[in-house]
This record gives sequence, structure tokens and C-alpha cells, in this order.
Amino acid sequence: MSEAQSLQAPNSNSETGQPYELSDELQARVDTLDLNETVEHAKENGYGLIRNPSSLEFNDRLREAILEVADGRRSANLLLGKHPIFAEVVMNPKILAMAEVLCGKGPLLSQLTCSVRGKGARALPLHADQNWTPAPFPVHNQIATFCWACDEFTKAGGATMVIPGTDAHRRHPDPDEVAEHKGAIATACPAGSIVFWNGSVWHGNWPRTIEGERVVLHMTFGRMSLRQIENYRFLDAAWLKDKPYAMRVILGREDGLSVSA
Repeated sequence: MSEAQSLQAPNSNSETGQPYELSDELQARVDTLDLNETVEHAKENGYGLIRNPSSLEFNDRLREAILEVADGRRSANLLLGKHPIFAEVVMNPKILAMAEVLCGKGPLLSQLTCSVRGKGARALPLHADQNWTPAPFPVHNQIATFCWACDEFTKAGGATMVIPGTDAHRRHPDPDEVAEHKGAIATACPAGSIVFWNGSVWHGNWPRTIEGERVVLHMTFGRMSLRQIENYRFLDAAWLKDKPYAMRVILGREDGLSVSA
């Protein structure tokens, strides 16, 4: 059985522990996958780097698939099912292990998108990903983002910027902090690496000032506790036709998310 197949769903609704307190089962997977330094770096800094998640040949195929589905656009979303390789990516053992480290047992895939940024692409302002979560953010991290860098990440190439340790603030940066981005560094890494961060870390990206393209697959995972207990997706448009608008809102049909692209 592979590490991906051994990923376990919670077997209790009352298990608890401190952040980065790993179960014996998860610690064994971290050991096997040689991720101990990655976990420690994430614990200290709020972000980290997964090296060699797969072969360079796989990375090249992933890059080609992203460009295919993007089809000349700067981004595309809802990628699972649009190309077989995306299912392989989200089952990567190192990604699944770190998603569990950061989001607990049974982490849910929340988003799978891609971006293609060429020369002149502007910087993305500093922010934290825990949107819709009032400050102070929870001590137990709620979401984690993974960026598979199909091209080398450099500052000039428009790499993700992070400010290490800012997850300790447990809030979004204020406008002055966004403008100053004091302490921001580039997440430099070779093509085929994965940069990740927890939902409280302040991050953005640098503008791209060199030729070529920065092709990235973006994956977000969230805690299972954020999931609806009952799923009413089977209720179709005919059932909703005569219902109040508020019914659509409480069922998540009017949140602006999950739009096709």
C-alpha cells in the first residue's frame, strides 16, 4: 500500500493536540518521506519547501498540461478532471502528508487552479489566505496552500514572497504593512519543487521582470471541520425555482465560488 493510499480519515470527533503534534502514524509517514526538516521549517517560519516531489519528467508533463488547460489565459480553475495528471498531483504522498500536518486528519481539497505569468506580470499584494476568518485567526491552522513550481522560482521571475513568522500575528496585514512588506523574501527554488504556507502567513508575489513564463499549479487544502455535515447538491434548479433567495445562500449556491473556467 502506498503512502497516498494509507491516508486516513478521522476515526474520532474528539481527538485533539497541539499544532505540529503528530500522531505516531503521521510521524512514520513523515520519516519515510524524509520530511522532518520540512515540518520543522514550517513550524518555525509558517512556510516551507517540498523538494523532489516527483521526477523532472513528471514536472514537464504537468507544465504542458497546465498550458493546455489554460489555453492562452492567465489562469484556470476547477482543474480536477480536466486532465489526468491533476489527479496524480493531489495524490502525491509528500503533499498529502504535509496537508495533514498543517490541517489535521482528513484534509479536504478546497481549490485546484493554475496560473501562467509572463514578463511584466504585476506583483500580488501581501495578504493571508484565511479569508472569511475573523482575527485573531485560530491557533490550529485552518487551510494550507501548495504551489507546484513548474519553472524555477526567483525574485526576478515573479516568485512567491513570504514574510517568515508572520503567522504568529494571527491576522491580516494592515495597509501600511502591505505597502512596506518589511522582511519579505523570495521563495527561490528549482523547477519541480513545491512551495507551501499555512493560512496565516503573509505572502504575495514579486513582479516578473524577465522573459518567459512562470507556470504554477495552486492547491489549497482545508480542515475537515469546515465541511457541511449534509450535502444538498442533489437538489436541482427545479427544486430551487420557487424558493426564497435566502435558501440559495444557506445552501452555498450564491457564494461566488466554484464557478467554471
